[in-house]
Amino acid sequence: MASSPFHTFSQLLQPRTTFATTPTNNNNNNLSSCTTRPTNTQRNDLDFHDRTTRFHIKRHVHKITTLSSTNSKTQILRNLEKDAESFKTSSDFNHLLMALVIAQQHEVCLILFTKLQSFKVVPDGCTFSIVIRCHCERKDPDEAKKVLDTLLQNGFLPDEVTMNVLMSSLCKKGKVQKAREVFEVMREKGFKMSVQSHNCLLKGLCYVGRVEEALDLLNEMKNETPLLNPDVYSYTVVMDGLCKVGLSDEAMGLLNEAVRVGIVPNEVTFNTLIEGYSREGRPLEGVLVLELMKKKHGCVPGYVNYSTVLHGLLKWNEIPAAFKVYKEMVELGIEVDSRMMAKLARRLCRLSRRERGLLRDACQVFDKMREKGLVVDQRTLEVIFEALLWGEKFDEALEVLNDMVKLGYSPKAIAFDKVIQGFCAKGKLEEAVSILLFWLGNGGVPHKLSYEMLIKELNAQGRLICASILLGAAFKQGVVPSMDPLLCKCCEER
Repeated sequence: MASSPFHTFSQLLQPRTTFATTPTNNNNNNLSSCTTRPTNTQRNDLDFHDRTTRFHIKRHVHKITTLSSTNSKTQILRNLEKDAESFKTSSDFNHLLMALVIAQQHEVCLILFTKLQSFKVVPDGCTFSIVIRCHCERKDPDEAKKVLDTLLQNGFLPDEVTMNVLMSSLCKKGKVQKAREVFEVMREKGFKMSVQSHNCLLKGLCYVGRVEEALDLLNEMKNETPLLNPDVYSYTVVMDGLCKVGLSDEAMGLLNEAVRVGIVPNEVTFNTLIEGYSREGRPLEGVLVLELMKKKHGCVPGYVNYSTVLHGLLKWNEIPAAFKVYKEMVELGIEVDSRMMAKLARRLCRLSRRERGLLRDACQVFDKMREKGLVVDQRTLEVIFEALLWGEKFDEALEVLNDMVKLGYSPKAIAFDKVIQGFCAKGKLEEAVSILLFWLGNGGVPHKLSYEMLIKELNAQGRLICASILLGAAFKQGVVPSMDPLLCKCCEER
């Protein structure tokens, strides 16, 4: 089996080149802040904040992107190797490697890394840091960890950003123990780990449910000398971990602690609590968090906060409270997800059979969906239609029926029957006849009761000819309604 690419470079590290292994106080958040400083015989001046460096990298990225659009990886490598003489220093080569990472040409980057000898370049700390990042971009943190081990064995120290990228990549793969090992190794090397580094490990620990360890690390940050003050992200990520294991009340306690030490919580912090209470089946607590944001902390809730609260209320069937939150969102001009609007309308309709006033609220939600031009699904229209019939809102029910037909839905036969019978009961005979004729024209088969009610009303008004026509249509469809003797005589005469 071929050895890993980074082993190739052990022989390239010349004994005459020594590297200081004592970390400096400089802690810039970029790859150039490699804490290892070469001697004067080999200076590494790769500074990604430097304008000239950015220009070189941008030029390389443009060149690589152009090559990628027309050539295969093999051709890209061949073209770059032809241009090998232009890379005279490790800094020049690092520009190229970083450009390949930015251009998402990770495989080419790693292959070039194995061909350093042909470029006559000695790798430095930044070279290894870039390769570590390349492996992380490829979602291969184990290989990146091996590169880090080789880097440390050869007297280099990477920059903090690279370490954070590696720890984050390990944590995303669930390999939190390895991430913690990286963290501890850097502390042993005298590396001053920043709040960001701690936050990265905090997130990983919470991600795999090791919340107790995360709490210990958070307390360690608070007690460290000099004080390594946790920031809002530190508290938020641990609160999220607590909420995910059903300890939302403890998370609220952590929020209060953060406020006491002067940390200002943000929308994400509060949303963590709202989601936690929802998971525990306590969505009304989420509403209280929303009020807490506005009244006590002066934090204006946004779309995500309101949507999370509304989703939780709907999930746990707290419909009146959900409608109240919905109305507040509409008044504030905050968009409401169409699926949640449809769900709210359906739930209000079902409850309206017990509490008639809720039908009005359901119609408000439905009208807002129409106003916004949202496409309402068939199930929602059917539920609204049935609620309107139950509430004897036949005109509104007819509008919904028309909407269903216009959208290409196929209303159930019972829907037409109910509207016809409803209009008949209200004495609106013309509307009832129009619906029946429309339904017949579209291949429908009205129920026997619908025919009977219409014929009876027409008969009562003395409109025997119209009644006999309907009777004939019923017979033609195999429906035999019961008949009035007077109507029978009219049919015989015809």
